[in-house]
Amino acid sequence: MKEETKVSIAAMIGIAFEFYDFLIFGFVAGILASLFFPSGNKIVSLLDTFAVFATGFAGRPLGAIVFGHLGDKIGRKYTLIITMTLMGLSSLFTGLLPSYATLGILAPTLLTILRLLQGFSLGGEFGGGITLSAEFADPGKRAFYTGIAQMAQGIGPLMATGLIFAFSSIMLPNTFASIGWRILFVIGAFIAVIGVIIRLKISESPVFKKVKEKNEISHFPLVDAFRMYWRRILLGLGFIVGGTTMTYATSVFASSYLEDVIGVPARVVSLALTIGYIVEAISILLFAMLADKVGRKPLMVATAVGLLVLVYPYFLLISTGQFSLILLAQIIYSVVGSMSTGAYAAALTELFPTKVRYTALSFDYHVGVAVFGGTTPFIASYLIYATGYKLAPVYWGIAGMIATLIAYLLYKETKGTVFEGQETIKR
Repeated sequence: MKEETKVSIAAMIGIAFEFYDFLIFGFVAGILASLFFPSGNKIVSLLDTFAVFATGFAGRPLGAIVFGHLGDKIGRKYTLIITMTLMGLSSLFTGLLPSYATLGILAPTLLTILRLLQGFSLGGEFGGGITLSAEFADPGKRAFYTGIAQMAQGIGPLMATGLIFAFSSIMLPNTFASIGWRILFVIGAFIAVIGVIIRLKISESPVFKKVKEKNEISHFPLVDAFRMYWRRILLGLGFIVGGTTMTYATSVFASSYLEDVIGVPARVVSLALTIGYIVEAISILLFAMLADKVGRKPLMVATAVGLLVLVYPYFLLISTGQFSLILLAQIIYSVVGSMSTGAYAAALTELFPTKVRYTALSFDYHVGVAVFGGTTPFIASYLIYATGYKLAPVYWGIAGMIATLIAYLLYKETKGTVFEGQETIKR
């Protein structure tokens, strides 16, 4: 196997773990609400659970700074091994955590701490994985190889929904509520073990080694990134807002919404999402290959416009509770949403020089995810609770996509960027 392919797969496992973890949490949110936040009001308990979900994202920006610093100073490879190890431990202990009935208030407190640790470790994943994939890739195939890593956005949820469908099909509801959800988190720990083993076998980034040999390593990557590239950081943050809002709305929130508000059985929801994620994983790679041909910007703008048009019909279709319409909504969203997945990841790596790339990417992605992704399930649930209108989350999705469309329009094409200490653009 080519080294660049192996590296992209290693990155994909870490990013897939992120999506596996948050989707599992979203699917079992109703169970967690009853076990860790028992109350007389189901919506209130669910809001408490999503508040913990959002709290976990507070650790992401700190993790992005810490692991971005390590990645830009000591290297990408071993930093990614550390993050994967912490992610696995967090998932394992979540699966083993006793409920409120056993520990009282200590149970939700420990759950919150574990989510913070999970968020902290995830803070180094996307930036490091995408950076390493891009730095191994030929400039003419960079979107393709970052696209392989980004297939995790389909594969991670696919693993989650596939397992949930299997568990909910063979287990009685009471069995799944008592032990099934715990097994899902423990499986996450095994995924982390596989990721660590693969990462031990890959090489360090050749671009990073070249910069290190020239003694061009930044002593304070975050300071240098903001001092010299703050406009690009703001632009990159704009890339993340809309896609993150929509991703969390159509996965974590949608799964809980369909089960707890619309009343669709878990196995029906998971089956529709599973098919959608298969379509998404394939589409991501195909559109990533296209981004190497036509450039990043056309696909990015097309995605933002497409999702703005799609967001209302998506929620309208899934609100029917009919499997065929839920499946149709997921497939259409998966195709449209995947158009820019490889393109924007490649574009982000091309915005920054090698010496601050890990830090800048991690900061952009995880600040965006923390502020707009982690809060989406809570805000969407609250909008329904406050207005009584079950399609209220549409407006949150539209606001996020407008911000991203503006960023995409301001972006200047970077296809063909050559990675050295300081980048130059091929013309």
